[in-house]
Amino acid sequence: MQLKQSIYFHSPIFLQNILTTIYGRVLYQERYGPVYQKRLQELKEKERFQTNAQAEQLARLNQFLLFCQTYSPYYQELFEQHRITLPLETLDELKQIPILSKEILRTRNADVHAKIRAPILGKTGGTTGKSIQVHYTKEDMQIRMAHLDYFKWTHGIERGMRRASFTGQTLAAESQKAPVYWRMNKAINQMLFTIKNINPQTAALYIEQLNRFNPESIDGLPSGMIEVARHAKKYNIPCTFRPKAIFPTAEMMTAAERQLIEEVFHAPIFDQYASSEGAPIVAECRYGKKHLHYEMGIIEVEEDGQILVTSFDTHGTPLVRYRVGDRMTLSEATCQCGHAGPVIASIDGRGRSFIQLKDGHRIFEGELAGIVRAFPNCIERVQYIQSDKEEIVMLYVPDERCFKEEHEKELYFVLKRLFGGQMEVLLRAVPEIPKEISGKTLLIKQLLLEKS
Repeated sequence: MQLKQSIYFHSPIFLQNILTTIYGRVLYQERYGPVYQKRLQELKEKERFQTNAQAEQLARLNQFLLFCQTYSPYYQELFEQHRITLPLETLDELKQIPILSKEILRTRNADVHAKIRAPILGKTGGTTGKSIQVHYTKEDMQIRMAHLDYFKWTHGIERGMRRASFTGQTLAAESQKAPVYWRMNKAINQMLFTIKNINPQTAALYIEQLNRFNPESIDGLPSGMIEVARHAKKYNIPCTFRPKAIFPTAEMMTAAERQLIEEVFHAPIFDQYASSEGAPIVAECRYGKKHLHYEMGIIEVEEDGQILVTSFDTHGTPLVRYRVGDRMTLSEATCQCGHAGPVIASIDGRGRSFIQLKDGHRIFEGELAGIVRAFPNCIERVQYIQSDKEEIVMLYVPDERCFKEEHEKELYFVLKRLFGGQMEVLLRAVPEIPKEISGKTLLIKQLLLEKS
């Protein structure tokens, strides 16, 4: 991977676009196969008739639990220990199965994995900062893509339309002189805009390129969209592009931020929830209600609002009653759109905190959460603390069984590079990250803003 990155960053921009398209073609073949086509067609056909969501959920649940019992050493042991008998007769019987915590998934990673071929590796830092590795089969990925594309299809977006995506990936090398902070993935007609280079000096360039590209849909990290929209409104820079819909991911927005994006980008926002650890998708319909895609799994809400996810399409790393770390509020409401999935009143657990740099650039939660992905299973948890403009403190809890001295040096180097040399970085190994009064453990503790 390091060699591939080195080749990319030492290539001219036109070649970087070609390499981006080549990689996009690899992902295209991985994500859009016969399983994708079959599920997408099934979802579209359901528009024409009523379905019994609970009966379908129960059937899919029993099929998935039987798979877990057959192929995962962890679930074989768990079901035997707690005398779980399959098939379950009701959805309520799912509560017999003990909760899968992040700590169990991290420390018993190999045991949870199913003994099948699951070549797609997902790494997640998550909003809580824990380092977790999960595996997917190609079929899992194709089903997830079918649901995401169906969600977009209900809002008038077809695959292949011009698509602008705000991403946390680094697209431009530090040595790059040309102010070109976007790359083209022709495989799916997608222009990628890195949020890492958005600041008051570059925001106008992003607007110019969006105007030139004229996307029919926009998706990705809303933090980047917000920064661009704020700049456009502040300096009265016209946005001439007219997308049909905007699909933010991974981060929360305030009502004011949502209104700002819709106003400046001239398009409605439809929110979604789809964690990188494989949680079932929750998506907003045209009437503004968020629905669980019940074909993909089950979401339970604990007393404190934390959710437990059972995802039917995580065969590489099966997730049954997994405490993913996010919070939701369920609703008993129905919706005139006709979707049979349960209504989610609100998604409460995706914060959009950031580190403020001296030049006005902000490093958002999505980028900082991803730092631990480079150190799989040897860092248990991290927290970033900013109390002044010159310094950032990173607390981290090392796993003494596999954490090595050189890991801290690598971590320091990665952070210094991320902050562009603008911040002094202090690393502190601690036995645990202190919790807030609310009981939450924050990834970013922003004290600078409280002072101002």
